[in-house]
Amino acid sequence: MTNMVMSGIIPVMRTVNISDLKARLSAHIQRVRKGEEVLVCDRNRPVARIVPCRPEDHSEQERRLIARGVLTPPLKRRPSSGAWPKPPGNISDAVMERVWQEERKNR
Repeated sequence: MTNMVMSGIIPVMRTVNISDLKARLSAHIQRVRKGEEVLVCDRNRPVARIVPCRPEDHSEQERRLIARGVLTPPLKRRPSSGAWPKPPGNISDAVMERVWQEERKNR
């Protein structure tokens, strides 16, 4: 059974039970490709959401890796204002550079 969750007059998200999703997966994926979101339910309880990918958020190389299934994009974007945590340890940059060079030579 497929339903539309309504917000006022505008349909917001299509809901579908797992049995219908399995039976008509191609049709639901086609809707997602067109920009719709699909809420997947197990016995009418929400368990997952299928949303369109936004390839413009990723570089060409990332898009290829995502398409091959090698890379999984993060669920949330990291805030640009947040600084990366400082790695533990006290190894100098010069030592790390030598380690990386050794690793590359041995490939």
